[in-house]
Amino acid sequence: MADVFSLVASQLALDYSMPLSSVMDKENHYSLYTPMEGRRRFEDNPDFFLKLAVFNGKVIATGKEEAIEGIKEIIGERKGEWILDGKSLERIISFLSIHNKHINILHPFFVKSEKTNNDYSTLSYRIIEKEEILGFKDMDEFSEAFAFDENAPDEVGVAIMENGEIAAMAGASSDSPMMWQIGVNTKPQFRGKGYGTKAVDILSNIVLERGIIPYYGTSFSHISSMRVAFSSSFQPMWTELISN
Repeated sequence: MADVFSLVASQLALDYSMPLSSVMDKENHYSLYTPMEGRRRFEDNPDFFLKLAVFNGKVIATGKEEAIEGIKEIIGERKGEWILDGKSLERIISFLSIHNKHINILHPFFVKSEKTNNDYSTLSYRIIEKEEILGFKDMDEFSEAFAFDENAPDEVGVAIMENGEIAAMAGASSDSPMMWQIGVNTKPQFRGKGYGTKAVDILSNIVLERGIIPYYGTSFSHISSMRVAFSSSFQPMWTELISN
């Protein structure tokens, strides 16, 4: 696959309504939001207030005019590494509250650029293709694996089996033509066996084989989820804050 850093930068340029050069350089950039074809569509809300990412050590932000004016005053030209620390986050939250807004998403995101070659010959698993996924819609135990979002359809999944029962499930949703997001669930009685990591690893290899970048987001407090990402050879790429 082509340089994954450049591909992610191209995706963020679409997501943040700015030219690729603004994402790739070392300066902070701010834009008024205009929906662009090819943007990530998971939980898409074209009327959001503010979207901010830290990527390549700098800040990119887009949103409504009052949001951009306010966030430029808070961040300005500061380096991206520390703009989501406690003190800076307090300032952002205070600014949002003035506009009766709050933080909806604050996630680190990880990507996988190359297939792994782990031996799963003794593992019982099966691939769940798109036409089968709707059969899992009412199963709460797989609510993270499959999004059932019309804007970002679920494309493929991997089920890890134990004694004929699904122990863990990973799913990939087509958030954009370029990037599919990975989600995973492990049933409580099967945790601690590495099934979630194996499901994510197998599924992300499948996504890469289809010429798509697999990516993975989680909460900063969800350490076990981040361990799954790292154990499946995902690497941290950017952090994102969204306020609707």
